[in-house]
Amino acid sequence: MIVERAEIERLVHECRLTSCLECGKCTATCPLGEVFGDVTYGHSPRGIIEKALLDADLVTNDAIWYCLTCDVCTAGCPSGVKFRDFVKALRDLVMAAGHDEWGVRCRKCSKYFMPGITQKHIMKEVCREAEAPEFLFLCPRCRTRGFSERVKRSLPGNPK
Repeated sequence: MIVERAEIERLVHECRLTSCLECGKCTATCPLGEVFGDVTYGHSPRGIIEKALLDADLVTNDAIWYCLTCDVCTAGCPSGVKFRDFVKALRDLVMAAGHDEWGVRCRKCSKYFMPGITQKHIMKEVCREAEAPEFLFLCPRCRTRGFSERVKRSLPGNPK
């Protein structure tokens, strides 16, 4: 399956990427470098916006998967560019089109929930896979459901 350029163009306009003034405030405030260390301009909000506007390949490129979706860039944008919304929607399109190489799917429901780059970084910096917390492998919905089930089982009179 392929992500149609028309779908990306729709997102570009919905998220106001064409309003970008190229001021660089998004990239200056982005915590990407603090989290991942040395990242390139192409991974920055401004670099991704430029790629989107110049019709560059964002589907098979890893750039959109580095975004932390923290929304700091959007908060500081004087033009109202909704960068986080663009990245989240584009990731959803990419995953729906079957480009799974950059996203992590929940081990229970198979729904995309986290960039693989983020998962690998957390495991490298915090823990090994064998001792990794469930938030690295289960989506928020499945984690909540699992927690609720554990609470119900722990109540007096319920089967364990």
